[in-house]
Formats: sequence, structure tokens, C-alpha cells
Amino acid sequence: MPFRSALRYLAGLAGLTALAAGCYSTARLAWADHLFRADTLESVTRAAQLLPANAEYHARLATLLDVSRGDGAAVESELHKAVDANPRLAAAWIELGLRAEADGQAHHAEACLLRAARADRMYATLWTLANFYFRQNESEKFWPVARRALRIGDVGAYDPAPLFRLCWKLSPDSATVLERAIPDVGPVEARYLEYLVRESLAPAAEPVIQRLVAFGSERDLGPVPAYCDNLIAAGDADRAMHAWNALCWRGLHGYRPLDPEATAALTNGDFSAPPVQHGFDWRMPAVAGVIAERAGLPPRLWIALDGHEPETCDVLDQFIALAPSHKYRLRFRYQTDDIAAGSGLRWHILTPAGYEIPSDAADLASEQETESIVRFTTPAVVRLARLALSYRRTPGTTRIEGRIALASAALEFDR
Repeated sequence: MPFRSALRYLAGLAGLTALAAGCYSTARLAWADHLFRADTLESVTRAAQLLPANAEYHARLATLLDVSRGDGAAVESELHKAVDANPRLAAAWIELGLRAEADGQAHHAEACLLRAARADRMYATLWTLANFYFRQNESEKFWPVARRALRIGDVGAYDPAPLFRLCWKLSPDSATVLERAIPDVGPVEARYLEYLVRESLAPAAEPVIQRLVAFGSERDLGPVPAYCDNLIAAGDADRAMHAWNALCWRGLHGYRPLDPEATAALTNGDFSAPPVQHGFDWRMPAVAGVIAERAGLPPRLWIALDGHEPETCDVLDQFIALAPSHKYRLRFRYQTDDIAAGSGLRWHILTPAGYEIPSDAADLASEQETESIVRFTTPAVVRLARLALSYRRTPGTTRIEGRIALASAALEFDR
């Protein structure tokens, strides 16, 4: 055989050998993947034997061994093979850490969980490490990790409430929790405010509001109305107004902040904006037999009663901030359809405790649009009140069936 032909022969042979090896490798990979997807102890064991450098196969095998046999040594062996194959496999490091903690090996557990946190800086891994430090009562290590976890800020992908709860268990001091754990990240501060309100910890929320207004965007202000409602219900006028004013400055464009000592004010008195139904804006309670809607140009508030409403009900209300010992007048324009005089539909002004402040309010009935005034004086200690348009059936009359249109309402000092 000529030398050149021999070389061509040997090259072809080497190519065929490489092709065969490639085909074998491909087939081996495909068969191992098929076995792994079968997801039985036997099939995954065989897959891990075929491809011992595949970390995912060893990690899955560890789980199957734990479920089927509870063989701790075998499970840990597979987990170690997994992290040897891929040192960045955080889930395997976490499992090794938790197993070491359960065996009383706190230092080894911490080392494994720290490796996991270096490999994966996502919330779930950091939450696990923070939880470990909480269980070990390592507060100085807990706070930085908790803050790192919360700084991720993607609170749509995880629920930060369990971590907030751990913070409060570790320290009942609200300032400590805020300064050491809560980052200046608007979405996180918003969820933290939700948590404080839900857990009846609203008194701790004032500095959170300040941060939220300073660092959050308008879309982060969503929990503020509920917080404001909570304060109003508690009769905390100052904090309620502060929260509401923050909304006016940042989110409720066109709404004026409240300053009851300087100016008498009714929010959204011209109904130019759809009521937010929270805080110091109009609320339209859901009442059977009553329909309230904002419509028309210029906008008006239409309230219809179908004759099946309760004998006593509020159809519209708004909490108002007041100056103590001041005289006020409520000026409003309205028109009614099919509502007779003396029907029991009128304005009432009530304290947060539910006591009515005396006024000269009269039942509303006018087929033509008309302006009317209600005068009242605030008691010396009252700074919040609820202005309510209420129906109270007058004895000897049937329940009203008709509607009222409110064109405007304004609160003024009555010198």
C-alpha cells in the first residue's frame, strides 16, 4: 500500500473511531437522561452510575434515598458527590447544612449554609441561613443576613412576612428591627407596613411611612390607606392625618393635605375623582337595596334606594379632621327624586366613639337642585368625626324609594 494511501486509511479509521465514540457518548447521555426522567430509585441510581459527574443526578438520588430508605449515610454521600461535581449547587449545600444542624454539628452546618449563600444569593437561600442563625440565637449574624435577604426586593416572588416575624421574635424593639433588617427598598417597606397593620403593630409604623414616602414609588404606597384606616379607627388623629397627607403629596394628585387648625376641609367635595374609599375620602358602604355611583359631567354622586334598604343605614360617609371647640358649616348642593319631606334621609356628624355631635341638620327632600347648610360645633376634645349621610326610617312612613344626587359638598369654619 503506498504511503499516502496508508495515511488516508489511518485518518479515515481515526475518524470512524471518533464518530463511534461520539455516537456512544450521545447514546450514553440520552440513556442516562431517560433513566433520570423515569425518577425511580433504581433508574436514577443507574443514571448517576452512567454519568457520575452529573450533580443533578446525585442530588435527586439523595432525595429518593431519603424518602425510600432513610439511610442518612447514603444520602449524605450522594449530596457530597453532588457538590463535588458542582460546588455551586446551593440546594445540596443547604441539605447538608440542615442535616449537620440536626446532628448537633452547628459549625459544620454554618459552613455548608454559607457555601450555599455564596453560590446562590437569592432570597430562599438567604432566608434559610437567617433562619439557622435565629435557631442558634446568633443575633449579630442574623441581622446582616436578614437585611441581605430583604434587599433583594422582589416581594412579588416570595412572602417576606415569615422573615419579618423572625425579626420581631428576636427583638420586640421596633427601632431595632427597622434599622437592622429593613432596607430602603420601597416594595419591601410597603410589605413591611402591611405586616405591621395586619399584626396590630401599627404604632411602630410611623417611621416606616416616612421611609416609604422618601424612598418608595407611587405604586409602593398601596398599604398606606389601610394603615390610615387603622389609625382612624384607633382615634389617632395626628398619625392618621400624617399618613393621609403623605398620600396626598405622593399619590393622590389633586387632593389637598389636611391642616384642620388652619383650614376646614372636606376631601373630594366636588367628586372630581373616584372616591378611594379609605382614609379621609368618601366611602360608599355596601348596603342591600342601595346603589351609589359617580357619574355625569360635571361629576355627581347618585345614591338610589329601592325601598328594600334597611330601616337604618349609612349610604355615604367621610371621616373629617376637625379643630376642637370650633364652629363649622357643611355647605352642599343636592337634588332628590321621589323622596318626600320628613323621610329620614339626613346628615349626621358622629365622634369616633359613635356619639352624635348636635347639629341643625334636616331631612333632605328637593325636586330642584338646591344649596343647603348644616351647622355644628365640635366638642373640646374631638379632633376626628364621621360625616354620614344616613337613612333612618321615620315612624309611620314606608321605606323610601327614590334617589338623591349630590353635586358638591364643602366644610367651612362658621365664625
